[in-house]
Amino acid sequence: MIELMVALVLGLLVAGAALAILQSNQATYRSNEGLNRVQENARIAFELMSRDIRAAGGSACSRFSAVEGVGAAATSFRTAPINGTATTLRVFSGDDTAYRVTGTTNTSVTLDGDDLEDATDAFSVGDVIVLCNSNKTHVITATGVSTDTVSFAALPDYPVNDPVLLPSVILARFRDVNWFVQANGRGGNSLYMSRMGGAPEEVIEGVQNIAFQYLQRGAANYANVAGDDVVSVRVALTLQGVADDGAQITRQVSNVVSLRGRTL
Repeated sequence: MIELMVALVLGLLVAGAALAILQSNQATYRSNEGLNRVQENARIAFELMSRDIRAAGGSACSRFSAVEGVGAAATSFRTAPINGTATTLRVFSGDDTAYRVTGTTNTSVTLDGDDLEDATDAFSVGDVIVLCNSNKTHVITATGVSTDTVSFAALPDYPVNDPVLLPSVILARFRDVNWFVQANGRGGNSLYMSRMGGAPEEVIEGVQNIAFQYLQRGAANYANVAGDDVVSVRVALTLQGVADDGAQITRQVSNVVSLRGRTL
């Protein structure tokens, strides 16, 4: 009888210890899960913004290709592809996805069907686009789009009619992206972006604050306002999350991104 009671007590002690370990592991998991969400949000935010920053002022053509034109888009692309303040970042570039041209006139290009079966899948009338080769780049507006042709206003002094240059002529969409933080309407802030001056799009929730600083070529220190020759951007985020137990999680993280076209 005594042996049975001792065995029962030992069994209860083992079961209690196992239960305590399980509860401790669950609490640790809940705490780590909330922190993991914050860290994942930071990783995604940096990855998306870094892609735009690295590509600023760049296109599928040579970085030495001279940008022609006097319009707002062409001027920004040529002189200030990074245009920002301490709380907003605006970036201008050619899209990463570009299409080869097989035929040209001074008012249209014919796209390679192996790259794009139907031009209307990638371009629309009114789109701002980048037309370039290794010598010149034009930022223009599409006035017509058909299955294999994109039309635009006549371009002066652009050698697209030279057949020697045809293999290197590229067409892509123009990117004008603005990054910022604002209230999300749910009691907190989020990271937002807008494309081509359009409506804000929520990207990452839980981003409470953002700070940008810009390093000019030849400068020793970062500044809060972008100049004409920015070579890198420092991005600092303040993120908040909530653990499963209701505890508030706050983390501050930063990253430095170099402009590919200004440093290579």
